[in-house]
Amino acid sequence: MYWSWRRKFAAFAVLLFGASSFYAQSQSPKVLKLNLEDYGWHPLPKEQRGEWGGTRSRLVSIDHLGRVLVGFTVRENFSLATREKSGLSFHILRFTPDGKVDLSLVLPTNSFFTNGLYLGPNDQIFARANGTLQLMSEEGGPRKEGADWRSLVLCPKNCSISQSPSRRTLTVDTYSKEMSDPEYDRGIRTNSMLDASSTPPRVVKDCSGAIITDKFSYQSSDGISTDVLRRPLCDQGHGVELPLDMRGGVVRALNDEVLLLLGTGKERRGVELVAPDGQIKFRQEMPKHDVVDGNWESSDERGDRFAFIVETWRGGSSILDISGKRVARRIEVYTDTGQELGSIPVSTIYRREFDFSLSSDGHRLAILDEGVVTVVDMQ
Repeated sequence: MYWSWRRKFAAFAVLLFGASSFYAQSQSPKVLKLNLEDYGWHPLPKEQRGEWGGTRSRLVSIDHLGRVLVGFTVRENFSLATREKSGLSFHILRFTPDGKVDLSLVLPTNSFFTNGLYLGPNDQIFARANGTLQLMSEEGGPRKEGADWRSLVLCPKNCSISQSPSRRTLTVDTYSKEMSDPEYDRGIRTNSMLDASSTPPRVVKDCSGAIITDKFSYQSSDGISTDVLRRPLCDQGHGVELPLDMRGGVVRALNDEVLLLLGTGKERRGVELVAPDGQIKFRQEMPKHDVVDGNWESSDERGDRFAFIVETWRGGSSILDISGKRVARRIEVYTDTGQELGSIPVSTIYRREFDFSLSSDGHRLAILDEGVVTVVDMQ
């Protein structure tokens, strides 16, 4: 009971600190909290030692009307599961700007950990569930649990989905072997691109990329060079190296004219916005003991605003090869001019159900963390 009280007090203190940290950025902030336990959410089971749950997917997004969509997986019954009937379902809820549910969708699934949702440029709803990427049919209007879904492309446990900032393009990369398979090196990779701006979405084979725009994919050119390699989405054999000094950072494409470098420098504290020709638009370095996590980022459609994760570490010694301890984690929101719009603390532990997303106009941020959706409106 004592520990339960301490955890509740700590959570309240973090919330209070986070609110005051953000409020300093705005004269009229608005924060909305949605507790998913009220809608059937339960924590995911822990992955067992040696178990790989599969690649993660997006779990929260915001449409053009400011409505927040969030997804979570639950076990509907505890009877003996079979391959055909796993007893699991993926729930998608859509909340109006004032926090009321106006859409509730349920899809059967065979996985706890890989399900996700994506929005198209016209707010079409795509769902990754039951080993496929599916599109919800709008014919006749959504009928909640009875909505019609159209399977677009296979997306099994080790499938990776990427999406352009405009939401018009999605790539689906699948490898036929799992990492635990002794024949992993003999697997076959399948790459597909979905043009979500067409109706129905057009599927093109042999197009791939983890960091993409509607035209190109971006990645560090190799493990030694610090340049960025840019390739046409459907012509991976013809790439060009961009003269960008990565210095250990991770590249993210806000659009084809503005690239975001996260975690640059020896201590991974740098954030840079650069043009493809190497011209620096702005450079920011986080305080000592902070580390920028380049694996998490969200931006608006224009590339004017973006959000990323910063961790704070204490203790440890590189000389003695002793690792430190992560004591805090926050989401930073910046403009393309280097202005900080907000700094919102989140839990220090990375969980499968954590995610965040900026709205298409960059004025709304939704954070999914430990079964609670926090929606922050920014000026």
